[in-house]
Amino acid sequence: MRAWVFPGQGSQHPGMGEGLLDRFPAECATAERLIGVPPAQLCRDARGEYLGRTRYVQPAVFLVSVLAARAALADGRPPPEVVAGHSLGEYAALHLAGCLDFDSALSLVVRRGRLMESVTGGGMVAVLGLPLSRVTELLAGIPDVDLANHNLPDQFVLAGSTAGIRAVVDAVPRLGTGRCVPLAVSVPAHSRFMAGAAEAFAVALRDVTPGPPSIPVVSNVTGSPHVPGEIPGTLLRHFVEPVRWWDTMCLLARSGVTEPVEVGPGEVLTKMWRRAAGSLPAPVPGGPLAPAAPAALPVTAPAAPVTRGPALGPPPATASRPRPAGSPRLRSDYGIRYACLAGSSPFGVTSPAFLRRLSEAGLLGFFGAQGLAPPEIRAALAELRDVRRYGMAWPSGGDERALCDLYLAHDVRHVEVTGPLAVVSPQLVRFRYGDGPRQVLVRAPDLATAVRFLRPADPATVRALAAAGHLDGEAAGAAAREAVATDVAVERDAHALVPALVALRDREAPGARIGVAGVGTPASVAAAFALGADFVVTTTVNQCTAEAATSDAAKDLLAALDVTDIREAPDPDLFELGARSPVAHRGTLFAARAEELYRMFLRYDRLADVGPRRLAELERTHFGRPLDEVRADLGVAGRDDRRVLASVCAAYCREATAAALRGTPGQRLNYRVPASTDVGAFNRLVAAEPLVDWRVRHAESVTERLLSEAN
Repeated sequence: MRAWVFPGQGSQHPGMGEGLLDRFPAECATAERLIGVPPAQLCRDARGEYLGRTRYVQPAVFLVSVLAARAALADGRPPPEVVAGHSLGEYAALHLAGCLDFDSALSLVVRRGRLMESVTGGGMVAVLGLPLSRVTELLAGIPDVDLANHNLPDQFVLAGSTAGIRAVVDAVPRLGTGRCVPLAVSVPAHSRFMAGAAEAFAVALRDVTPGPPSIPVVSNVTGSPHVPGEIPGTLLRHFVEPVRWWDTMCLLARSGVTEPVEVGPGEVLTKMWRRAAGSLPAPVPGGPLAPAAPAALPVTAPAAPVTRGPALGPPPATASRPRPAGSPRLRSDYGIRYACLAGSSPFGVTSPAFLRRLSEAGLLGFFGAQGLAPPEIRAALAELRDVRRYGMAWPSGGDERALCDLYLAHDVRHVEVTGPLAVVSPQLVRFRYGDGPRQVLVRAPDLATAVRFLRPADPATVRALAAAGHLDGEAAGAAAREAVATDVAVERDAHALVPALVALRDREAPGARIGVAGVGTPASVAAAFALGADFVVTTTVNQCTAEAATSDAAKDLLAALDVTDIREAPDPDLFELGARSPVAHRGTLFAARAEELYRMFLRYDRLADVGPRRLAELERTHFGRPLDEVRADLGVAGRDDRRVLASVCAAYCREATAAALRGTPGQRLNYRVPASTDVGAFNRLVAAEPLVDWRVRHAESVTERLLSEAN
């Protein structure tokens, strides 16, 4: 059985409808009259004015979907035998089946989008990994949250008040394997909170008399075919009742649909079907599709009929072309196929070989310049001379003038700034705006760092650079009004920070892009884009690739990690401040031993206070040599004060890092291997695949594995 499905809000993207709009000038003229914006301008959305607003998104997605259907009819595509649409997509399905003419359907969609945008004070959250029974129990304990979408057996969307959504996010982790993905919307769609909008929409429905469908149209509200005469009532219920997409897919499967064809922008529904394929019911002889019983809720009869258009044939298979997720402008600026960048790992672990491999695959990564001396960075740049696309880490502190000179001399176009002490230095501003355009990616560990880089440079810094001849008038003007960072990726708390930063960006830094760093599964990539992120960044998972410049022993350790095998441990560069960074816990005692040293630092003022017996044990277990040698290497031989104590403790952390990089025999228990949960998550993902072996896990294969399902 041939089925066609239409996507809803969330499938939109700038440039959608290309090649369709010019074919249907009459429909586009009608759309411009009803929407108030020329369709080409609306769908292109070059300045980001429209496709982030519900009132424009809904008619735009409807228009593109309908024109794809008209193109199919013109191209002779065999018509479908049943149609359905997810939320907004149901209006395109009703039009395709001849229930609503173009003007009437688009007028309803325009009214619907404006009414939904007017409802504020709530939100929506996706709940993944829990069965319906557990979600029902959850809702019973949170009175101001409703089920809004039932998409898959373990995928739901809940809608409700802001406080209710927060309660859901807090409660789900306690229920077992479930997790939450707050959605970047302020509209509690398909819930009781839309009742006021539904009442206003009833006024619009009075002017419309839908005709009987020429083919079955599955209703979101009932999960069964629309009943002639009851369509207005179900459309009203659509505002306040959940989208029963799982029931819709089951109905299609029982009717003999092997895979529906998605018509319109994106492939969300196609991917949902493929994920559900193993759980869908078997076909039933004869098929269950038949008119359902009348809707239970009374409906006010529509007053004035309208003329309906003829039923249309379905759109062509090419109407739903795969489109890379994320920001097209970011892909263009970096010259890459996916909106994904490979973040740097210090000490050159993300090596020239790693970057070369990415570049040849149409991707881009950053060389790990942190912790390296200038000659080592210069040597890496020499190796990268013939690599088409790459970026360099920007180590904060040190001689940044020499670093900037070096990067400018080698025509480096992209840098990545990392670390909690990252600052907007004059030399970074010089790199960003002098002889541009150049990209500055900031991996922000917290909100304060992100905000710092999403604002223009200090005016005094700009004036000084201009006076020194580093910035011309045009560049100085750009530096005074634009964000220092072109791209900011949050490393933690993405569910809270991404929406906040998107809102800040839209107000103060419209040219910047917001991303999520540390992704390790296709689901985490999809969650990032669902939150409103423009791009994602791979981080510690890059260390566990064939091209990463770390030891085989460290890669063996990384490849064995699970998501629970990560610990926060004292950071060598900020030891005295108590700063911590995530490291591998399984297969090494570094985290425990470094924590032991930090407690010792808090308790004592000098090494001598620790006691000879304990110091001898540290020499044996931690350092593998006399502490006098350690102090001599640090240039503090003969001294013993609190600063020396801190330096010796931090030296253990640094030596543990070096031992892991070199794969020093006999020191495996002391290896310090930076790692985050993304490594463990990726290991789980590929546990039954060839990529489980890091020796065939190449630089580009990580990105391909993570992004292919999101595109």
